[in-house]
Amino acid sequence: MQEEAKRIRGLLASRGIGYEELKSSLAPTRDGIQAVFLYDWWQEPSWNYAVAFAKKYLPSLRRDLRTSVLHGDLDDRHVAMPILAMEDALVKARPQPVNWQTQYAVYFNNLRPSDVASIHRSLSDEARYTGHIDVSFAGPVRNFIERKMTPLWIIDGRKAILTHGGDDPAVSDQDPVGFDLPAYGYEIVSLVDTYFACFLSYKIEATDARQAEEDRILNLAAITGELIDTESVKVLVHPNKLDKYLLRDENKLRLMTKIGLQDVTPEELASVVKAKLSQSYIYDLRFAENGTPLFAVAAEFEKQDGGLTHRRLALKHDQEQRVISLVTMY
Repeated sequence: MQEEAKRIRGLLASRGIGYEELKSSLAPTRDGIQAVFLYDWWQEPSWNYAVAFAKKYLPSLRRDLRTSVLHGDLDDRHVAMPILAMEDALVKARPQPVNWQTQYAVYFNNLRPSDVASIHRSLSDEARYTGHIDVSFAGPVRNFIERKMTPLWIIDGRKAILTHGGDDPAVSDQDPVGFDLPAYGYEIVSLVDTYFACFLSYKIEATDARQAEEDRILNLAAITGELIDTESVKVLVHPNKLDKYLLRDENKLRLMTKIGLQDVTPEELASVVKAKLSQSYIYDLRFAENGTPLFAVAAEFEKQDGGLTHRRLALKHDQEQRVISLVTMY
């Protein structure tokens, strides 16, 4: 996997893309909005409703936007649809009733509030456009969405990265579905499906996500060389890390206070970190200059005002002591 990771970097670099620069598209960001936009496919004249909807929203995307785009049909086959929760969360284009069995959804991560407003505004005159739902935080709607979405593209400014299926070449400029992305100002960079699926597929976090446990095991094995059970591994927060950094640095203290952890002990914070590690995907795998394996999890916390916020927990694996330690929170 490490050798393949080197190769994917080389393939992308050959098309002017730095893999590390895609980080905000591939991992949850602290302030980025996750949203799905809905389109009623029933009796869509072309019956290629994915392409028809793309023609409506592509012109409204910010030119320097970096986002993972996923898509899928919403229906209640195989998993119950949380219709009441979806109705409550839906920002409608107009006060029309919604047929939830005929909705096609397009998901974006890493949006600004102005992006959401711009896309919604540009679609509001389209009769088939239903509205949008903010799925930035955990809940029944995001849990459902996670099971319905599959990767479509990564938008990296004026480049669109996608898969051209299982056939060679490893990297190309193919658009097998016919979205005609160049007509909207995008240069296509297409990859063989194995590389796209392994290295460029954004994972929507959800409670009891189908592949989260296996994902944690494989990612930790890839970066540490060991099979680590996040339920039983020891998690450590060094007292100096807490007292002389997280609770002393003005900016870090502000972040800790907003989520009610300004009086936490090292043991209590370690327990919080372990709980978040056991619930989340693993992101941002890399090595420190001394070879220490580093990685991160994205975690949600309740703020003191009752709202929710994101924090990134940067972690490291001490291979001698066989513990996971907190590096920082941001």
